Amino acid sequence: MKKRFGVLRIIATILKVLGIITAALSILGALGALIASFAGGSLWSMLGYDANAGFFVGFLGSFGVLIFGVLYAVFMYGSGELITLFLSMEENTMQTVKLLEDVIKDEQV
Repeated sequence: MKKRFGVLRIIATILKVLGIITAALSILGALGALIASFAGGSLWSMLGYDANAGFFVGFLGSFGVLIFGVLYAVFMYGSGELITLFLSMEENTMQTVKLLEDVIKDEQV
């Protein structure tokens, strides 16, 4: 049977790949922010924080980047999986219709 909806299959694959890339980049970004929080007060003083508060701001920032980045990645990957699910349901429904049409033709003969 010929595969239908080729563009949707491509979009689903792209969403899954972008979800994985987003998860990896959010983990790297969180690690970068965590390392920056340990870097010392000079980085945070440029942003307007004192050295003591800079550690906590960097720690909370890295935690926020990690949580929101991973959630966004999960939603992107889930959207790709949802499109794949709908395509599989359509494919299964078409196979069932063809099977029922064959059964009806056999009964009529």
